[in-house]
Amino acid sequence: MSPVAESGRDKFGRGLPNLLVSTSAAAFGGSISSVAVSWIVYYYTHNAYYISYLGMAGVIPGIALGLLAGVIADRYDRKVLMVSSDIIRMVSMAFLAIFLHLVAFSFPLILAVMVLVYTFSTIFQPASQAILPMIVTKEGLENANGILQGSYSVFLALGSAAGGLVVAYLGAVWGLGINSMTYALSAIFLFMIAGNFKRSGRGVESRSSIGHELREGMRYMKEHLPVLEVTIGSLPANFFGSLITPFLVVYASAKFGGDSASYGYLVASLAGGMALGSLLVGRINASRRAGMVIALGMLVVGFIVIILSLSTNLYISLAVGVAVGVILGLINTTYISTIQAIVPVEIIARVLSIDTVGSFAAIPAGLAIGGVLISDYGIVLTYVVAGIGLLANGLIVLSMRGFRSLKYAS
Repeated sequence: MSPVAESGRDKFGRGLPNLLVSTSAAAFGGSISSVAVSWIVYYYTHNAYYISYLGMAGVIPGIALGLLAGVIADRYDRKVLMVSSDIIRMVSMAFLAIFLHLVAFSFPLILAVMVLVYTFSTIFQPASQAILPMIVTKEGLENANGILQGSYSVFLALGSAAGGLVVAYLGAVWGLGINSMTYALSAIFLFMIAGNFKRSGRGVESRSSIGHELREGMRYMKEHLPVLEVTIGSLPANFFGSLITPFLVVYASAKFGGDSASYGYLVASLAGGMALGSLLVGRINASRRAGMVIALGMLVVGFIVIILSLSTNLYISLAVGVAVGVILGLINTTYISTIQAIVPVEIIARVLSIDTVGSFAAIPAGLAIGGVLISDYGIVLTYVVAGIGLLANGLIVLSMRGFRSLKYAS
């Protein structure tokens, strides 16, 4: 355990407020720019394939570099990695905003910048997840994750709603500029966290090779069946999920016309629900039965998505979006809290990165197929397919004993 965590008198640790502000700022700005970029691309192209390509730009860096990012986060100071990633993302978004404002729309440039941003998000993510157990005790992880994920989702919701309004009244380019400033704010608060967040117990000279450290992470997963089965069992869920959220801009356009505000509200409803779901984790001690919570959550989401596909009323769609978000927030926070509690802190970033790469591997295929289905058969059928797939996935993982047994009880 890090001296930072040991020195704190309460179970949450001294660095949590800074991490909370950083998380909230990045979520707010990131959701604004996500709405803005999706709207810019769909406005200029009116083609679902381009939304697929945009989605792949956000996923492929995580798959290609995820394993390496986990090793980096376990080898070097996690705070330094997070601050550096924020600075590079800040500069990238500022450059894109200036170019689009002064020159013209360029889809290749947008893709290139988003690949760069998501590359450093890939480095940021495992470092962020691995730093929390160094400032929070195991008993505080559920509530700390609930607070962080809840705050993230609240500001994601606020940013998504604000993004729709920014696009409508100021212009989409302003959304990118706001995101650049929130990355700067995030970096400042992360920099102020006191402590050394390098891995303890090994100096630079005694570190083993990258390949050896990757094998350590893979060996851990192989020897812990519940963790491995959750990673494998989540592959289909991420495939079918990629038919849904990346194409909300198409759903909003098809169902409610070309109103950017309705798209922003839909994304906000999803994020708002995720905040509620995240905060529920500590209240119901979900980590004690994590596998069952995740499996049943997949079933419920599948059913709700089918309802979403049939809705023709914005308010019903918003309510359904909140419901989907609640379950997703519950699933994600339960899983992260459980892994942070049961995996040794020296190896946690690698385990989480291996899980991310393994479970996200199907997303590019989902994005590609989603673009084809929407172009040929429409958004309604695509969402029905996604809902049925999630229902089937839930039933399959319920039959996996290792999946069901994932849990942590203090």
